[in-house]
Amino acid sequence: MKFNQLILEKLAVIFQKYHLHYLEQRDNYLKLASDDLEIIITHNQFENSNTLWLGRNNETTSKVEIDNDTLKLFFKSDLKLSQVSLETFISNLVLFFENEAKPLLMGDLNRINELEKFDLKRSQNYTDNLLERQNLEVASKAWEIKDYKTFIGSIDKIDIDKVPESFQLKYKIAKQKL
Repeated sequence: MKFNQLILEKLAVIFQKYHLHYLEQRDNYLKLASDDLEIIITHNQFENSNTLWLGRNNETTSKVEIDNDTLKLFFKSDLKLSQVSLETFISNLVLFFENEAKPLLMGDLNRINELEKFDLKRSQNYTDNLLERQNLEVASKAWEIKDYKTFIGSIDKIDIDKVPESFQLKYKIAKQKL
């Protein structure tokens, strides 16, 4: 049986209950929407992975991937949707929609807003951490060639409390050298 047929077989009752209608349907892709919520469920055959996306039903906002971290941190759930078998994914999807996602399915706009804010904050944290690592890499290379001005400039772009102690010590030395 095809992916979308398996999803529909197990979740059709839930979709009907919350007035979700089918927007698009292919073998490994299912897109549904209610007045407030849009749901995308996909299967990647090459990676043998499954993905769930939720978000506001409009064209201007992006959808939030509901991965294991989102389940744990936002929904306070021990369910797993990422890196699980298709059978587990579908079973956990049923449980997720019957429990944790129920307010979203019922059109709770506050909960949808909270999910979007959570995702935005998570994205911002990821970007901030990436920039910090890049600045530490630049600082490390500058230290090796005794370019203290560049070293200090790179460290100044980071919250000094987030910098490892070894870099804090090097920072003090670099300041003295200049």
